[in-house]
Amino acid sequence: MGMRSTEDDGVLGLLLRDLRRQKSLSKQVLAERAGFSLSHLRRIEACEQTPDAETVLHIAQALGLPPAHRQQLVARATAAGKLRWYDSVPPLPADIRPVLEKVLTGHEPYPAMVTDSCWNIVALNHTMEMLMSDVAGHLLAPANFLRIILHPEGLAPHLTNLPQVRYHVIRMLRRWSAITGDSRLRELEAFIAGLPSAQDTELATSDEAEFAISGEADRLLLPIELYREGHLMTFFHIVTSFGERPGTLFSHLPSGPLSGIALESFLPANTETRVLLGSPAPVFPDAGSTSGPTPHTPPGQQHDNERKTS
Repeated sequence: MGMRSTEDDGVLGLLLRDLRRQKSLSKQVLAERAGFSLSHLRRIEACEQTPDAETVLHIAQALGLPPAHRQQLVARATAAGKLRWYDSVPPLPADIRPVLEKVLTGHEPYPAMVTDSCWNIVALNHTMEMLMSDVAGHLLAPANFLRIILHPEGLAPHLTNLPQVRYHVIRMLRRWSAITGDSRLRELEAFIAGLPSAQDTELATSDEAEFAISGEADRLLLPIELYREGHLMTFFHIVTSFGERPGTLFSHLPSGPLSGIALESFLPANTETRVLLGSPAPVFPDAGSTSGPTPHTPPGQQHDNERKTS
C-alpha cells in the first residue's frame, strides 16, 4: 500500500466509495467485512492512500460484486492509473499525455477513448479497455476503432444493432472523405464496406434501408447496444474535438498539437447500464428500467432462436 499516486489522482478511491454508497453500506460495516480498520478504509476513500490489487480485491468481495466487476477493479489497481497508449501520427507532445490521461480517467466508470482524425485509437481508459478485452490482436496494430467495432473478430458479434451502427459509420466516412479528400478515409470506407456482416445479409439490408429514412435526431443519438458479460449495455456515443478536425469551420488555421484529436465518450443510455458499470442510478430512473442488471440473449443465439421458431 502506497501513498496517493499523482497518476491515479484518487479516481479508484472515489469509485470504491461510490460502490459502497450504492450498496447502502456504512464505512464501518464495509471495513469489518473486508477485514480492515475503519481508519484504513477512510484513507482510501479520501484518496489519501492508493490501494493495491489485493486490498481492492478484499473490498470488492466485501461489497458482493460479481466476478467480472471484481476483475475490472483489480485490473485498475494493478495498472496503478496507467492507461494504454498507442502510437499516433503525428506523435503527441510529451506534455499533452498527462492532460489526456486526466480526461480519460475522469470519465470512469464510463468508457472513453482518444482518437485521431482517421479514428485510430490514441489512448483508452480502463473501462473501454475492458470492453475491448477479447478483440483480435491483428486489429490492434494499428488500432482503428471503426474497424474494431464492425469487424467479425472485433466488437461486431456483440452488437445487437449492428446494421444501424454499420450504416451510420459508412455514411459518416463518406461524408468526411468527401469533405477532406483524405485517401486514408476512402481506404477505411472500402475496407469496412467489404466486411462480412455478423447477421444475415437479408436482415442487415432490410434494417439498413429502414434506418436510412429515419430522422437526423435518431442518427444523432444512435444507441450502441453491446452485449457483454451476459448483459446488454446501451450507450450514447458523443465526440468532443480538442483541436480542429479536418473539414471544420476553422480547418484553415495553422494546425496545433491536438489537431484532429478527439475524445469519444460512451455514456449509459439507461439505468441498467449505469448499474452494470458501478455508477449510482439517477434520481429519476428511465421509464421501464429494472432495479438491477438482467441477463440477455447473445446476438448470435438470439438469431438462432428466431430461425428455430419461424
